Amino acid sequence: MTPLAVITNRGSTRNLRGDNWVDPMLSAEVNVVHVQIDRADQVADAVRQSAAFGAQTIAVNGGDGTADLVFAALLNSSAYGALPALALLPAGKTNMTTAGWSLTGTPEAALARVLQSRRDGTLARHIVNRPVLALRQNAAMPPLYGAFFGAAEIVDGIHFCRRHIYPLKLPNTLSHMAAMSVLLWRGLLARGDRGAVHISDGRDVVEQGNFFAVAVTALDELLLGLQPATASDDGAEPLHYISLRAGLRPIAGMLPALMHRRITSGAGRTVRRMDRITLRFTGAYTLDGELYEASSEQPLELDGNHRLNFIRLPA
Repeated sequence: MTPLAVITNRGSTRNLRGDNWVDPMLSAEVNVVHVQIDRADQVADAVRQSAAFGAQTIAVNGGDGTADLVFAALLNSSAYGALPALALLPAGKTNMTTAGWSLTGTPEAALARVLQSRRDGTLARHIVNRPVLALRQNAAMPPLYGAFFGAAEIVDGIHFCRRHIYPLKLPNTLSHMAAMSVLLWRGLLARGDRGAVHISDGRDVVEQGNFFAVAVTALDELLLGLQPATASDDGAEPLHYISLRAGLRPIAGMLPALMHRRITSGAGRTVRRMDRITLRFTGAYTLDGELYEASSEQPLELDGNHRLNFIRLPA
């Protein structure tokens, strides 16, 4: 059987309970190594251990944040010649990338399906090749990798809630109601102090102004099953670009999209495919659930020019 490595992030949400459920599942398997980590800075070494073991498949037991660190360790180094296939287990707080590209269900059930397919010799039949989103903010630093980028009022609102509402230790229902009120207020009134977002494709200005949400993703399906769709939708460009202006009319215009689970361009809303995007703004942004800060003095450059293989198994 082809060598398999399992990288477990013990700090991911579903692994925090502390029990080691992976080793018992691997006890009867041959040619398998289990690498356990506690911190983000240990991911690169875990990937090097997997490469030294000769693993042709890496099962990532963590959430989207852990998966992103594995992407970076593979794409920013020469640990591997031919890159391995990745089986992403849904064991984190955010598992949108995992659900879109790899495995769903519980982490235990997902790993069981991987092991069974490996025993059957059918794992290679379930490999899908996907473009990965690369994000550069500083030329001196290696890029970040992921599947979903978000910015504008909604992300600034989430950042505000994390800093000012959740630390109050209010009951969950009250905290969530307060957070939703903040997001709605920011979306309808657009009173954030960040200023305008400037978006270009590296040559021409795509659009600029105040937005409730700006998203760039390599995923074909977002939260709530929403699917971005362009007029031609020919799939030529690897990234989906979605923007929603602030204000009552654009936000109300999203209701049909939520009902039909299909986002198209409309009043105050842009949906198109792109291969490279440059954004200038000051404020918070997210990459697969992790929050970062941007400055208009340092543009963010996003592209979909890197690709990885993923194990996609039905539940």
